[in-house]
Amino acid sequence: MSGQRSPNSLVTRVINAVTPESITKLQVPLGLIAIVVFIRPVVSHPALLGYEQIANTILIWMLFAVSFNLLIGYSGLLSFGHSMFLGIGTYGVAISLVRLDLPFILAAVVGVAAATTLGYLLGRLTVEKGEIYFAMLTLAFAQSVYFIVNQNYGGLTGGSTGISGALPTWIESYRGVMYVSLGWVSFDWYYLLAAVFLFGMLALWQLVRSPFGRTLAALRENEQLARAVGIDTKRYKVWAFTFSAAFTSLAGVLLEINNQGATLQNLSITTSGDIILMTILGGTNYFLGPAAGAFVWLFAEDFLTEFETLVLPVSEFPLVTIELSGVLAYWQFFLGLLFVVAVLVAPREGVWGLFRGGIERVYDRLNGDRT
Repeated sequence: MSGQRSPNSLVTRVINAVTPESITKLQVPLGLIAIVVFIRPVVSHPALLGYEQIANTILIWMLFAVSFNLLIGYSGLLSFGHSMFLGIGTYGVAISLVRLDLPFILAAVVGVAAATTLGYLLGRLTVEKGEIYFAMLTLAFAQSVYFIVNQNYGGLTGGSTGISGALPTWIESYRGVMYVSLGWVSFDWYYLLAAVFLFGMLALWQLVRSPFGRTLAALRENEQLARAVGIDTKRYKVWAFTFSAAFTSLAGVLLEINNQGATLQNLSITTSGDIILMTILGGTNYFLGPAAGAFVWLFAEDFLTEFETLVLPVSEFPLVTIELSGVLAYWQFFLGLLFVVAVLVAPREGVWGLFRGGIERVYDRLNGDRT
Protein backbone atom coordinates (compact mmCIF):
# COMPACT_ATOMS: atom_id res chain seq x y z
CA MET A 1 0.00 0.00 0.00
CA SER A 2 1.23 3.50 -0.81
CA GLY A 3 0.43 4.79 2.70
CA GLN A 4 2.82 2.32 4.34
CA ARG A 5 6.55 2.79 4.70
CA SER A 6 8.86 -0.15 4.27
CA PRO A 7 11.09 -1.04 7.24
CA ASN A 8 14.16 -0.55 5.07
CA SER A 9 13.22 3.03 4.18
CA LEU A 10 12.58 3.84 7.87
CA VAL A 11 15.96 2.42 8.88
CA THR A 12 17.62 4.39 6.10
CA ARG A 13 16.01 7.63 7.29
CA VAL A 14 17.21 6.99 10.84
CA ILE A 15 20.75 6.21 9.67
CA ASN A 16 20.86 9.34 7.52
CA ALA A 17 19.66 11.41 10.48
CA VAL A 18 22.59 10.21 12.59
CA THR A 19 25.34 12.61 11.50
CA PRO A 20 28.50 13.71 13.31
CA GLU A 21 26.82 17.08 13.94
CA SER A 22 23.76 15.47 15.55
CA ILE A 23 25.95 13.22 17.68
CA THR A 24 27.97 16.24 18.84
CA LYS A 25 24.79 18.05 19.89
CA LEU A 26 23.72 15.04 21.93
CA GLN A 27 27.06 14.46 23.66
CA VAL A 28 26.11 16.24 26.89
CA PRO A 29 22.54 14.82 27.20
CA LEU A 30 23.83 11.31 26.50
CA GLY A 31 26.68 11.87 28.95
CA LEU A 32 24.22 12.93 31.65
CA ILE A 33 22.11 9.83 31.07
CA ALA A 34 25.25 7.68 31.24
CA ILE A 35 26.19 9.34 34.56
CA VAL A 36 22.79 8.55 36.06
CA VAL A 37 22.79 4.96 34.79
CA PHE A 38 26.35 3.94 35.59
CA ILE A 39 27.58 6.02 38.52
CA ARG A 40 25.82 4.02 41.24
CA PRO A 41 26.86 0.52 40.13
CA VAL A 42 30.41 1.74 39.49
CA VAL A 43 31.02 3.47 42.84
CA SER A 44 29.24 0.71 44.79
CA HIS A 45 31.57 -1.98 43.40
CA PRO A 46 33.43 -3.70 46.28
CA ALA A 47 36.78 -2.76 44.74
CA LEU A 48 35.89 0.94 44.88
CA LEU A 49 33.67 2.61 47.49
CA GLY A 50 31.45 -0.37 48.20
CA TYR A 51 28.15 1.36 49.02
CA GLU A 52 25.42 2.89 46.87
CA GLN A 53 24.38 5.92 48.93
CA ILE A 54 27.50 7.89 47.99
CA ALA A 55 26.09 8.14 44.45
CA ASN A 56 23.28 10.34 45.80
CA THR A 57 25.76 12.80 47.27
CA ILE A 58 27.88 12.84 44.11
CA LEU A 59 24.91 13.72 41.90
CA ILE A 60 23.88 16.57 44.22
CA TRP A 61 27.37 18.07 44.26
CA MET A 62 27.64 17.69 40.50
CA LEU A 63 24.51 19.81 40.11
CA PHE A 64 25.93 22.32 42.60
CA ALA A 65 29.25 22.54 40.74
CA VAL A 66 27.70 23.00 37.29
CA SER A 67 25.35 25.65 38.70
CA PHE A 68 28.33 27.48 40.18
CA ASN A 69 30.17 27.27 36.86
CA LEU A 70 27.43 29.36 35.28
CA LEU A 71 29.17 32.19 37.15
CA ILE A 72 32.88 31.46 37.07
CA GLY A 73 33.03 29.57 33.77
CA TYR A 74 30.50 31.40 31.62
CA SER A 75 30.30 34.84 33.22
CA GLY A 76 33.79 35.27 34.66
CA LEU A 77 32.43 36.04 38.15
CA LEU A 78 33.97 34.37 41.20
CA SER A 79 31.70 34.04 44.23
CA PHE A 80 33.32 33.21 47.56
CA GLY A 81 29.97 32.73 49.27
CA HIS A 82 27.93 30.52 46.95
CA SER A 83 27.18 28.05 49.74
CA MET A 84 24.58 30.54 51.07
CA PHE A 85 22.24 29.55 48.22
CA LEU A 86 22.78 25.86 48.91
CA GLY A 87 22.06 26.50 52.59
CA ILE A 88 18.99 28.63 51.87
CA GLY A 89 17.62 25.76 49.78
CA THR A 90 18.16 23.26 52.58
CA TYR A 91 16.92 25.51 55.39
CA GLY A 92 13.99 26.78 53.33
CA VAL A 93 12.69 23.24 52.92
CA ALA A 94 13.49 22.15 56.49
CA ILE A 95 11.86 25.19 58.11
CA SER A 96 8.80 24.91 55.89
CA LEU A 97 8.36 21.21 56.69
CA VAL A 98 9.11 21.22 60.43
CA ARG A 99 8.21 24.71 61.66
CA LEU A 100 5.46 25.75 59.22
CA ASP A 101 4.06 22.29 58.42
CA LEU A 102 3.82 23.01 54.70
CA PRO A 103 3.50 20.34 51.99
CA PHE A 104 6.83 19.38 50.45
CA ILE A 105 6.13 20.86 47.01
CA LEU A 106 5.34 24.22 48.58
CA ALA A 107 8.35 23.89 50.89
CA ALA A 108 10.63 23.28 47.89
CA VAL A 109 9.16 26.31 46.13
CA VAL A 110 9.83 28.41 49.24
CA GLY A 111 13.48 27.30 49.38
CA VAL A 112 14.16 27.89 45.68
CA ALA A 113 12.20 31.16 45.56
CA ALA A 114 14.03 32.56 48.60
CA ALA A 115 17.45 31.77 47.14
CA THR A 116 16.48 33.08 43.70
CA THR A 117 15.15 36.34 45.11
CA LEU A 118 18.26 36.86 47.24
CA GLY A 119 20.45 36.05 44.23
CA TYR A 120 18.69 38.67 42.12
CA LEU A 121 18.92 41.34 44.82
CA LEU A 122 22.59 40.62 45.58
CA GLY A 123 23.34 40.59 41.88
CA ARG A 124 21.87 44.06 41.47
CA LEU A 125 24.10 45.25 44.31
CA THR A 126 27.40 43.53 43.53
CA VAL A 127 28.02 42.53 39.90
CA GLU A 128 29.20 45.97 38.81
CA LYS A 129 31.59 46.47 41.74
CA GLY A 130 34.54 44.76 40.05
CA GLU A 131 35.79 41.17 40.24
CA ILE A 132 37.64 41.44 43.57
CA TYR A 133 34.90 43.43 45.28
CA PHE A 134 32.25 41.06 43.94
CA ALA A 135 34.09 38.09 45.44
CA MET A 136 34.53 39.83 48.79
CA LEU A 137 30.92 41.05 48.92
CA THR A 138 29.52 37.59 48.25
CA LEU A 139 31.72 36.25 51.04
CA ALA A 140 30.49 38.98 53.40
CA PHE A 141 26.82 38.31 52.63
CA ALA A 142 27.35 34.56 53.02
CA GLN A 143 28.90 35.07 56.44
CA SER A 144 25.97 37.29 57.39
CA VAL A 145 23.51 34.56 56.43
CA TYR A 146 25.59 32.05 58.40
CA PHE A 147 25.49 34.32 61.47
CA ILE A 148 21.72 34.82 61.23
CA VAL A 149 21.05 31.09 60.95
CA ASN A 150 23.42 30.35 63.83
CA GLN A 151 21.62 32.85 66.08
CA ASN A 152 18.39 30.86 65.72
CA TYR A 153 16.02 33.82 65.80
CA GLY A 154 12.53 32.73 66.77
CA GLY A 155 13.71 29.15 67.10
CA LEU A 156 13.38 28.66 63.33
CA THR A 157 16.82 27.40 62.33
CA GLY A 158 17.92 25.30 65.31
CA GLY A 159 21.15 27.26 65.74
CA SER A 160 24.35 25.23 65.76
CA THR A 161 22.46 21.93 65.83
CA GLY A 162 20.47 22.66 62.69
CA ILE A 163 17.19 20.94 61.85
CA SER A 164 17.08 17.15 61.77
CA GLY A 165 14.40 14.70 60.72
CA ALA A 166 12.85 17.08 58.18
CA LEU A 167 11.51 14.69 55.55
CA PRO A 168 8.45 14.66 53.30
CA THR A 169 5.74 12.23 54.35
CA TRP A 170 6.35 10.13 51.23
CA ILE A 171 10.01 9.44 52.11
CA GLU A 172 10.69 6.36 54.23
CA SER A 173 14.02 5.13 55.58
CA TYR A 174 14.89 1.50 56.21
CA ARG A 175 18.36 0.46 57.42
CA GLY A 176 19.93 3.63 56.11
CA VAL A 177 18.32 3.40 52.66
CA MET A 178 15.61 5.91 51.72
CA TYR A 179 12.60 5.03 49.63
CA VAL A 180 9.88 7.04 47.93
CA SER A 181 6.59 5.51 49.06
CA LEU A 182 3.48 6.70 47.24
CA GLY A 183 1.13 4.10 48.69
CA TRP A 184 0.66 1.99 45.61
CA VAL A 185 4.29 2.09 44.55
CA SER A 186 7.64 2.27 46.33
CA PHE A 187 11.09 2.81 44.81
CA ASP A 188 14.59 3.86 45.79
CA TRP A 189 15.07 7.59 46.47
CA TYR A 190 17.99 7.54 44.04
CA TYR A 191 15.67 7.32 41.05
CA LEU A 192 13.71 10.45 41.97
CA LEU A 193 16.95 12.27 42.79
CA ALA A 194 18.41 11.22 39.43
CA ALA A 195 15.30 12.46 37.60
CA VAL A 196 15.54 15.90 39.26
CA PHE A 197 19.29 15.91 38.60
CA LEU A 198 18.66 15.27 34.89
CA PHE A 199 16.01 17.98 34.77
CA GLY A 200 18.29 20.54 36.40
CA MET A 201 21.35 19.67 34.33
CA LEU A 202 19.47 19.65 31.02
CA ALA A 203 17.88 22.99 31.89
CA LEU A 204 21.35 24.40 32.58
CA TRP A 205 22.63 22.89 29.32
CA GLN A 206 19.86 24.58 27.33
CA LEU A 207 20.57 27.83 29.17
CA VAL A 208 24.27 27.93 28.29
CA ARG A 209 23.52 26.93 24.66
CA SER A 210 20.92 29.69 24.28
CA PRO A 211 21.70 33.21 23.03
CA PHE A 212 21.77 34.21 26.71
CA GLY A 213 24.56 31.73 27.46
CA ARG A 214 26.54 32.70 24.38
CA THR A 215 26.27 36.35 25.38
CA LEU A 216 27.64 35.47 28.81
CA ALA A 217 30.64 33.84 27.15
CA ALA A 218 31.18 37.00 25.10
CA LEU A 219 31.13 39.08 28.30
CA ARG A 220 33.70 36.80 29.87
CA GLU A 221 36.06 37.08 26.91
CA ASN A 222 35.79 40.84 26.33
CA GLU A 223 33.36 42.86 28.43
CA GLN A 224 34.41 46.22 26.97
CA LEU A 225 33.73 45.01 23.43
CA ALA A 226 30.35 43.66 24.53
CA ARG A 227 29.47 47.06 25.96
CA ALA A 228 30.61 48.72 22.75
CA VAL A 229 28.15 46.70 20.66
CA GLY A 230 25.28 47.67 22.95
CA ILE A 231 24.98 44.71 25.35
CA ASP A 232 23.64 45.55 28.80
CA THR A 233 26.39 43.74 30.68
CA LYS A 234 24.97 44.38 34.14
CA ARG A 235 21.61 42.84 33.24
CA TYR A 236 23.23 39.68 31.89
CA LYS A 237 25.48 39.32 34.92
CA VAL A 238 22.57 39.83 37.32
CA TRP A 239 20.52 37.12 35.61
CA ALA A 240 23.51 34.77 35.48
CA PHE A 241 23.88 35.21 39.24
CA THR A 242 20.13 34.70 39.70
CA PHE A 243 19.99 31.50 37.62
CA SER A 244 23.07 30.15 39.37
CA ALA A 245 21.46 30.81 42.75
CA ALA A 246 18.21 29.12 41.65
CA PHE A 247 19.85 25.90 40.45
CA THR A 248 22.18 25.84 43.46
CA SER A 249 19.14 26.03 45.75
CA LEU A 250 17.61 23.13 43.80
CA ALA A 251 20.70 21.12 44.75
CA GLY A 252 20.08 22.31 48.32
CA VAL A 253 16.52 20.94 48.23
CA LEU A 254 17.86 17.53 47.17
CA LEU A 255 20.59 17.72 49.82
CA GLU A 256 18.02 18.44 52.54
CA ILE A 257 16.12 15.24 51.72
CA ASN A 258 19.26 13.19 51.28
CA ASN A 259 20.68 14.33 54.66
CA GLN A 260 17.25 14.34 56.33
CA GLY A 261 17.68 17.90 57.53
CA ALA A 262 19.74 21.08 57.32
CA THR A 263 23.01 21.95 59.06
CA LEU A 264 25.27 24.99 59.33
CA GLN A 265 27.87 23.11 57.28
CA ASN A 266 25.71 23.75 54.21
CA LEU A 267 26.25 27.51 54.72
CA SER A 268 29.91 27.46 55.75
CA ILE A 269 32.81 29.11 53.96
CA THR A 270 34.41 25.66 53.73
CA THR A 271 31.57 24.51 51.48
CA SER A 272 32.05 27.57 49.26
CA GLY A 273 35.77 26.84 49.06
CA ASP A 274 35.18 23.18 48.21
CA ILE A 275 32.89 24.01 45.30
CA ILE A 276 35.42 26.49 43.88
CA LEU A 277 38.15 23.83 44.01
CA MET A 278 35.89 21.15 42.51
CA THR A 279 34.91 23.41 39.62
CA ILE A 280 38.44 24.51 38.78
CA LEU A 281 39.76 20.96 39.22
CA GLY A 282 37.21 19.63 36.74
CA GLY A 283 37.63 22.41 34.18
CA THR A 284 35.61 25.60 33.75
CA ASN A 285 35.83 25.49 29.95
CA TYR A 286 33.44 22.53 29.71
CA PHE A 287 29.86 22.06 30.79
CA LEU A 288 30.62 18.66 32.37
CA GLY A 289 34.02 19.73 33.69
CA PRO A 290 32.77 20.81 37.15
CA ALA A 291 30.76 17.58 37.41
CA ALA A 292 33.97 15.63 36.78
CA GLY A 293 35.74 17.72 39.42
CA ALA A 294 33.01 16.99 41.98
CA PHE A 295 33.24 13.28 41.22
CA VAL A 296 37.04 13.19 41.55
CA TRP A 297 36.94 15.17 44.81
CA LEU A 298 34.24 13.10 46.53
CA PHE A 299 35.56 9.80 45.22
CA ALA A 300 39.07 10.60 46.43
CA GLU A 301 37.79 11.70 49.82
CA ASP A 302 35.92 8.45 50.45
CA PHE A 303 38.24 6.03 48.65
CA LEU A 304 41.58 7.25 49.96
CA THR A 305 40.45 7.61 53.58
CA GLU A 306 39.16 4.02 53.59
CA PHE A 307 42.02 2.54 51.57
CA GLU A 308 44.39 0.81 53.98
CA THR A 309 46.39 -1.89 52.19
CA LEU A 310 47.67 -2.12 48.62
CA VAL A 311 47.93 -5.71 47.37
CA LEU A 312 49.86 -6.41 44.16
CA PRO A 313 49.20 -7.68 41.59
CA VAL A 314 45.64 -8.55 42.79
CA SER A 315 44.12 -9.54 46.12
CA GLU A 316 43.54 -13.12 44.93
CA PHE A 317 47.28 -13.56 44.25
CA PRO A 318 49.05 -11.34 46.81
CA LEU A 319 52.75 -11.05 46.04
CA VAL A 320 53.39 -7.63 47.57
CA THR A 321 51.47 -5.99 50.42
CA ILE A 322 51.97 -2.31 51.23
CA GLU A 323 50.40 -0.59 54.24
CA LEU A 324 49.06 2.83 53.16
CA SER A 325 46.58 3.80 55.88
CA GLY A 326 48.98 6.23 57.55
CA VAL A 327 49.87 7.95 54.27
CA LEU A 328 46.44 8.18 52.61
CA ALA A 329 44.91 9.75 55.70
CA TYR A 330 46.29 12.93 54.16
CA TRP A 331 44.21 12.48 51.01
CA GLN A 332 43.79 16.22 50.54
CA PHE A 333 47.54 16.56 49.97
CA PHE A 334 47.45 14.12 47.04
CA LEU A 335 44.30 15.72 45.65
CA GLY A 336 46.03 19.08 46.01
CA LEU A 337 48.93 17.79 43.91
CA LEU A 338 46.47 16.74 41.21
CA PHE A 339 44.85 20.19 41.44
CA VAL A 340 48.21 21.95 41.06
CA VAL A 341 49.18 19.79 38.07
CA ALA A 342 45.82 20.39 36.37
CA VAL A 343 46.03 24.15 36.90
CA LEU A 344 49.64 24.40 35.72
CA VAL A 345 49.16 22.21 32.64
CA ALA A 346 45.73 23.50 31.60
CA PRO A 347 44.32 26.28 33.82
CA ARG A 348 40.80 26.26 32.33
CA GLU A 349 40.79 22.72 30.97
CA GLY A 350 41.02 20.83 34.26
CA VAL A 351 41.01 17.06 34.57
CA TRP A 352 38.03 16.80 32.21
CA GLY A 353 39.87 18.72 29.51
CA LEU A 354 43.00 16.63 29.99
CA PHE A 355 40.91 13.46 29.79
CA ARG A 356 39.13 14.61 26.62
CA GLY A 357 42.43 15.64 25.07
CA GLY A 358 43.97 12.26 25.80
CA ILE A 359 41.00 10.41 24.30
CA GLU A 360 41.09 12.60 21.19
CA ARG A 361 44.83 12.03 20.71
CA VAL A 362 44.40 8.28 21.01
CA TYR A 363 41.48 8.36 18.57
CA ASP A 364 43.41 10.47 16.06
CA ARG A 365 46.42 8.18 16.29
CA LEU A 366 44.31 5.06 15.76
CA ASN A 367 42.39 6.71 12.95
CA GLY A 368 45.65 7.79 11.35
CA ASP A 369 47.04 4.26 11.54
CA ARG A 370 43.92 2.89 9.83
CA THR A 371 44.15 5.38 7.00
